[in-house]
Amino acid sequence: MSLPQLALIGTGGTIAGAAAHATSTTRYQPASLGIEAVVQSVPELQTRYRLKLFQPMQLGSYDVTPAHWRELHAVVTQALADPETQGAVITHGTDTLEETATFLSLSIACDKPVVVVGAMRPATAHSADGPANVLDACTVAADPQATGRGALVVMNGRIHSGLRVTKRHVSSVEAFDSPLAGALGEVADQNVRWFGPAHRCPPVTGPLPEVLPRVDVVVSYAGADDVALKACVAAGARGIVHAGLGNANAPGGNRDFLRSLPAQGVLMARCARWIPGNVTRNSSMFHDDTLGSLTAGTLPPHKTRIALMLGLSQAMDATALQTWLDRINAH
Repeated sequence: MSLPQLALIGTGGTIAGAAAHATSTTRYQPASLGIEAVVQSVPELQTRYRLKLFQPMQLGSYDVTPAHWRELHAVVTQALADPETQGAVITHGTDTLEETATFLSLSIACDKPVVVVGAMRPATAHSADGPANVLDACTVAADPQATGRGALVVMNGRIHSGLRVTKRHVSSVEAFDSPLAGALGEVADQNVRWFGPAHRCPPVTGPLPEVLPRVDVVVSYAGADDVALKACVAAGARGIVHAGLGNANAPGGNRDFLRSLPAQGVLMARCARWIPGNVTRNSSMFHDDTLGSLTAGTLPPHKTRIALMLGLSQAMDATALQTWLDRINAH
């Protein structure tokens, strides 16, 4: 029997990082090693899989931009078009890993597994977690039951939805979790256990533009005014995600300007700034149906931004975008 074929796509990050000393786990240079070196650190990979290697970029994920997402989308699409390739594994820095996973989950039309994986400790550390994470990610990507689940994130033995996962600690190997939704499964000793059947939100299917529409996130806080909002609109934002207080509320200093955004032709989506929960549509402060504003449900600000960028790239209006946000939240 021939070995399963996987695409292994390197983008840099801590998983490819190097430090001056093996005892250093938080002071290091990310993206120091290429994808070939990552593979060599896990000899079992080449005995279990046929690997097709890609290195479209090599950077710390704090420098990832929407242009990089567009480039990565093209590489993943090309790799999965090979009928012999069962799935793709993307090594990535953890700072924006959940954003890249969300973008891929909402934009890759192919149902083959796409697994994003990172590490919390550099490759040179005595206790590096990257090798085990990569091996687990490949195990998941080669599992037939991983099909049709959207982009996945595999970290520390847990399998998460790219749409739902979030980084909750700056340095712990247990840094990633899925608030409210929970993990989709787990992997140990190259055995995968799923907690439920496969499902995913339908992604956008039209071609992506060379430059994705500008959408900005503006955070409210005690005493916030409308200076940042006005600057974003002046810079050409086609959408604003309001990371609001409590149930996506706004202080008096920016409330009126937020309400005026839809009438100015700028989409406005409300979500909570960094607490979990479902934002109420047509709240006592914002009657969204009247204003033409959107509500993000349980999506956090940075993921709501990605949904708006992709929706706008497909010429969705406010009604279509709200319908899509609701479908995303249903998954």
